Amino acid sequence: MNRLLTPLLTALALSCLADASWAHGGGHRHHHRKEHKEQFWDGNCKVERKWKRNGEYKEKRRCHDRPAAYYAPQPSYAAPVLVAPRTPDAIVISPQIVIRP
Repeated sequence: MNRLLTPLLTALALSCLADASWAHGGGHRHHHRKEHKEQFWDGNCKVERKWKRNGEYKEKRRCHDRPAAYYAPQPSYAAPVLVAPRTPDAIVISPQIVIRP
């Protein structure tokens, strides 16, 4: 058990240290004392963020309308009408006499 556990824990520790976020500051973006501009899309909106040296922050959002798309109606299935052979109706003259064609 101990022979298996030691290499496993060593491999786990080395894989955690090899993570890129450790080597590059954890992925946090700090913009100290310099101007910075960032652009990205948030859904249908283009977002521009600007930081100035004095700490001023500005954000602009330009949103586009939803794309005009045509969606065809869903096809529907019309069930065929069942035509079964019909038995002729019986003619009842009185309760005792029944005439069938």
